[in-house]
Amino acid sequence: MAPALSTESSTVVNVPAASVAHEATGKDVYVRQSSGLVRTVGARTALFANLVGMGIIVNFFWITEASAFYPNANLITTVAIGVVINVAVGYVYWMLASAMPRSGGDYIFVGRIFHPSIGLGVNLLFSVVFVTWAGLFAYFTAFYAIPTMLAAYTLAGGGGAALAMANTIISSTTDIFVIGLVTLLIVILVSLLPTKWVFRVSVGVFIGSAIVFAIMIGILLATPQSTFAADFNNHPVYGPSYSALVSAVPITATGTFLGIVYTMLSFIGYANSSYYGGEIRGNPIRTQGLAIFGAPIIFAALIAGLYAASYYTFGRGFLIGISGSYFTTPGAAWPGPLYLAAYIVHVPLLAAFLSFGLVLTFFGFSLIYFVLPTRNLFAWSFDRIFPTFLTKVSRNGVPWVAVLVLAVSAGFALWIQTYTTLFDYATLGYSNFGFWFAVGIVCLAGALFPFIRKRAYSQAPRIVQARVGPVPVLTIVGVAAFAAAWFVSYASSTGQYLGITSGYSIGDLAFLPIVFVIGIVVYFVSYAVQRARGVPVDLISKELPPD
Repeated sequence: MAPALSTESSTVVNVPAASVAHEATGKDVYVRQSSGLVRTVGARTALFANLVGMGIIVNFFWITEASAFYPNANLITTVAIGVVINVAVGYVYWMLASAMPRSGGDYIFVGRIFHPSIGLGVNLLFSVVFVTWAGLFAYFTAFYAIPTMLAAYTLAGGGGAALAMANTIISSTTDIFVIGLVTLLIVILVSLLPTKWVFRVSVGVFIGSAIVFAIMIGILLATPQSTFAADFNNHPVYGPSYSALVSAVPITATGTFLGIVYTMLSFIGYANSSYYGGEIRGNPIRTQGLAIFGAPIIFAALIAGLYAASYYTFGRGFLIGISGSYFTTPGAAWPGPLYLAAYIVHVPLLAAFLSFGLVLTFFGFSLIYFVLPTRNLFAWSFDRIFPTFLTKVSRNGVPWVAVLVLAVSAGFALWIQTYTTLFDYATLGYSNFGFWFAVGIVCLAGALFPFIRKRAYSQAPRIVQARVGPVPVLTIVGVAAFAAAWFVSYASSTGQYLGITSGYSIGDLAFLPIVFVIGIVVYFVSYAVQRARGVPVDLISKELPPD
């Protein structure tokens, strides 16, 4: 375990207390003196993987929900508000990931700054959300993405067989489950590959998504609203004419401010590289800076352009109207811009390829949000909080036991989504509530890091110690990010906020805070067990695990 340096290339303070404890007790805090993970992920790969976790074209999907549920919002403006909040949060994660470059992300950050029990509570909350999303987006691949692709092929002139197949899929829970399970099995198999191949797949997903994004934006910018309206009226799939579907809902400041909830949900993903910090190569300041701090800025520019181009071609009022039509009478095709482009292109394969972007996006989500909790589970077990057999790695540095254990959890999430009503549209809403609640705790930890872990902070890289006068920049930004994150969490928690009349049940909202509390309880139970075995678990909060 190497001691920390205080240069720009340093990692963190690492007090060699575990070695002293081993000499005194014969017991180690950690499972072994090396994590076994391999540092193979470079800066650009981490950036692309973070952008895959955000989904650079997913707002061609979310824009329909956002238009239906926040009709008074100007979605372009919500991006401008959202990027400010997310850059602040990204800065905090960047600084903490530079100071503590280990796998486990906020489990390490919060656990070493506040207490391991709080770190586990926060990280368990995130991990439950992530593994749920792995199953959820496998389901979305089957229920939304593939049927929309088939329906777009038919709409562009490819014949009715594809649409019939789409309708067959969405009307059969068995078909949906099988397709979702195949998607999830591919995700699991990829996750068992050497880490560099996992991220090569994610880069491939990014490249494919970028191609769809570029083609789609080009098509929209070349198609004025009048042209789309004429094409739409010539293909009366929805019955009403273009003008009959246009909803004259005014833009309001309140509606736009509320609409930030969906935009903030879209931004989630730029801090993903902090969870596999033990596999990041090179200087973490540079690598995590590009991946964590750069991703929300790039993403904001892309989705602002996406919203603007969608409004230009389809019209804001039409998107509101057609989204309401879908939620009243659901069909095989999700009426987002990727599907609506089939009215314009009249080339079946091109229309299907654009909607294939949704398949790529949801597969990428399922992959990334499956990989992240495997690294978290590994980190908990490496600290001996969970069974140590979960830290087993292959000769290529893959935590294969953690992958297989969480494969069962993701499969269960898929089954729940398919065959029960426990997950619905509210799932993403209240996971947004829980997610930003936990992000707020991380930001507060960052703000207090210079004051409650002075020694660790003093040995962090110089950029982490930057100040404005006597006040650390990390504290200033951390406090602002904490307040913003908890506001978004609150805004996500109640439909009554600022006049909206529908919301979530108390049971929905209580689930993730209960998970947080369970994490704290699990830590103290494990603490008692390990203390009884003579393991010096008190040292967990005093140093980082081995590299």
